[in-house]
Amino acid sequence: MSFQYWDWNLDSMALVTTAEVCDANPQLIVSGELRALQPIFQIYGRRQVFSGPVVTLKVFEDNVLIREFLEEKGNGRVLVVDGGGSLRCAILGGNPVVQAQNNGWAGIVVNGCIRDVDEIMGCDIGVRALASHPMKANKKGIGEKHVPITIGGTRISDGEWLYADTDGILISRTELAV
Repeated sequence: MSFQYWDWNLDSMALVTTAEVCDANPQLIVSGELRALQPIFQIYGRRQVFSGPVVTLKVFEDNVLIREFLEEKGNGRVLVVDGGGSLRCAILGGNPVVQAQNNGWAGIVVNGCIRDVDEIMGCDIGVRALASHPMKANKKGIGEKHVPITIGGTRISDGEWLYADTDGILISRTELAV
């Protein structure tokens, strides 16, 4: 699978896989400008390939701030949620994912669990999560928006770029022009 990006020089869409991006940019990997997330995420949602600017959120077993973000216009962005890796409840469910799809989010990456998998699998949006869990999250509204987060040893900052396909997930300090 490959992701699409706009090649402004060629004025056309191009298809590139995350593996090809890694192969073509060893200097960015060495410098830390291009990082691969650990292969810990399951693929959900109909869109297996997605990319966009990152919006970060840090929560723990609470989904109020996630819902608030996904109610906003996504404009092709990717919400990256550090849920602390909790496997005790789901912090994302079907209704917010449908809303994210309808509001133009490109994807959601959750370092935690989701639920309503069948509903999410029908949505035209990219979703990655550690696992599914039937129990719902707390609703206290506690968390931090737009802060640097660390998932699986990889630091991710608001405004960086995320590229995901079936091979994995890459984080880049800048938008890639391969």
